[in-house]
Order: sequence, then C-alpha cells, then structure tokens
Amino acid sequence: MDAVILKGRADGFELQLATAASFAEIKEQLEKLLAHLHEETPTDTVGFVVETGKRLFTDEQRQELENVFDKFPRFTIRLMRSDVVESSAVAAKITRARTSFAGGIVRSGQVLSFPGDVVFTGDLHKGGTIRANGSIYVMGSAEGVVHAGYPQNGYAVVAGRLTHLTQVRIADTVDVVEDENYPAAAVSYINDQHLLVHAELSKLQDVRPQIFESERMEES
Repeated sequence: MDAVILKGRADGFELQLATAASFAEIKEQLEKLLAHLHEETPTDTVGFVVETGKRLFTDEQRQELENVFDKFPRFTIRLMRSDVVESSAVAAKITRARTSFAGGIVRSGQVLSFPGDVVFTGDLHKGGTIRANGSIYVMGSAEGVVHAGYPQNGYAVVAGRLTHLTQVRIADTVDVVEDENYPAAAVSYINDQHLLVHAELSKLQDVRPQIFESERMEES
C-alpha cells in the first residue's frame, strides 16, 4: 500500500496521505519521495498541497512532517488540509451560528454579550451595552449601546427599534444615533464602501439576502 501518493498540479504538486497508513509509514515514504523529486525536478522552489484525508494530525505530527520538508530547502508545504475537522471547531461554529433570545434589564455600566445572533426583547438603559458576534434584533426598549459583529464581523446588522439608542456599532464602525437619521423601524449595516448606513427595516432582505436564504434552506 502506498502511504503517500504524488499528483501533479498546475502550481506544483499534491501529496495524498493514505488514511489507513501509519504515521511512521507516511514519514518514511514521504522522505524517500521528496529525495527522489529533489534530484529529478528543476532548481526552482516547489510548493506542495498536502491532503491528509480522513485524519487529523496533532501539532507534533505536523511539525514532524515540516521537519521532513526542511531537509529539502527547495520544497515547501503551501497548504495542509483534511476532509474532517476537530470537534472543538465544529462546536465553535455551531455556537457562532446560534440565535439567542434575551429579555430582562441591562443597566448603565452593564455589558450583555452573546455568541452568534441575538433577539433582544428587554430594557436596555442608557450606559448599558448589548454585544454580539452576529446580528442584533432590537424588539424591546433600548436606549444604550448596541454593538453587532463584535469584533470583526462586518456582515452583521442591527435591526428593529433603534431611534432611542445612544450608539450603533457594527464591527469597527460607530454611529451616534440621531432620530432624524433613523426610520422608526430600521436596519443598520455596513455597505460596500465600509460605511455604516441605515434603511427601512423592510429593506433587510435586500441588503442581507443570505439571512433569508439560510432560513429557507433550514426549512427545506
């Protein structure tokens, strides 16, 4: 059984590592293969994409593979990828995609934080802050600061009753709320020019159609 299979690419080579092979077999065959290629290929630097299949390497194993490549200075690992992901990464992704529902009172000086999106139906006092990694939908009484897309998610929106807020923040953009600039029911979002702008809430599907597309996919 071949523990390492070589395939040509337009931009270099691809190495497919057999899932059933032991790590020792992979290392041994990899070094022999790279030694042969080092003699047969031109003197240019060559980048390799390493496909690990249905296995995940530990940090130590990844370092050992990099050490094999270090023996051949013209060869580099351009990308190492797997068909599977760690359970912790899956759990984090699910958490970020979750929608939370929150009520209650957020008083001055308090910060209420959420992973993913949040629908807020409570009472946000002046000086209080609601913060979320995703979008924030304001359905309650809100007079403080609402910060969506924290810290760098520019796709997030703030939607709902926004006219009494002190500030609207999305990712790294900030707007001081003035009633005349906000419709009674509004959506705030970052446009293509990286500016925080506001529109009627009815425009939410126009400015962020993916939100509604994902809902239809879940229903189907």
